[in-house]
Amino acid sequence: MNITQNLQKWGNSSGVRLPKKVLDAAKLKPNQPLAISMRGGSIVLTPLQVEDDFTLEQMLSGVTPQKVGGEFNWGADIGAEKVND
Repeated sequence: MNITQNLQKWGNSSGVRLPKKVLDAAKLKPNQPLAISMRGGSIVLTPLQVEDDFTLEQMLSGVTPQKVGGEFNWGADIGAEKVND
């Protein structure tokens, strides 16, 4: 696949837009972190794998009753915070 794109000015930086077919072929997603490096005279973009699909079990794996510390009594309910039983 050979595609030609122009380098464009974006604020104080410059950027190249990657066409959808390039993103699909490289299995890249918008906002995915990329490592940028130089190899000879070429710019190399390497996708970084970031695990963002956590399960509830993974997020709560370090939570124990000792770490949570139990309930805290803030005093009697007043105003709009009052809870009806």
